[in-house]
Amino acid sequence: MSNAMLMAVKDLAIWLVALAIIIHTVEEGWLPEYQKATSKSQVVKSTRFFILENAIIFIFVIALAIAGWRWPILSGILPAIGLTHPFLDHVGLSWKGQKLRPGIWTGLLLMVPFSVWTYSLANTHNLFKLYELVISGAIGFAISIWLYWMVVQEMKSLPK
Repeated sequence: MSNAMLMAVKDLAIWLVALAIIIHTVEEGWLPEYQKATSKSQVVKSTRFFILENAIIFIFVIALAIAGWRWPILSGILPAIGLTHPFLDHVGLSWKGQKLRPGIWTGLLLMVPFSVWTYSLANTHNLFKLYELVISGAIGFAISIWLYWMVVQEMKSLPK
């Protein structure tokens, strides 16, 4: 594989993780079947505030994808979120609540596979130094824990 083609594939991987996170966010809050959900199963409401709040997420993931492999500590945050967030938030809370949470399908079917592929490419082509992998992984994991904590706090405040 030529060097230019290899860079295109590596960049594509990061962009696919970013796109998966954006699609995941849309699935969580904007799809009609979730807007019809009961307040107990839908924590995030589809309002103008929700749109503005999630624009920050969109800008964040696009900025990290633009950083690409020039700054692997930054771009490596995306696959770390893509691996940890679906399992902490969606699988964990779906299992605890005995009901599938919005976002579980894009989390498991888009974010996880694209993140695994991105890490596989990074490993195969030595795109990360160990410290870059550890730092970006820790930041992504911390973001996922923070998101999980926010959802749990919101769920606690909902009427039973």
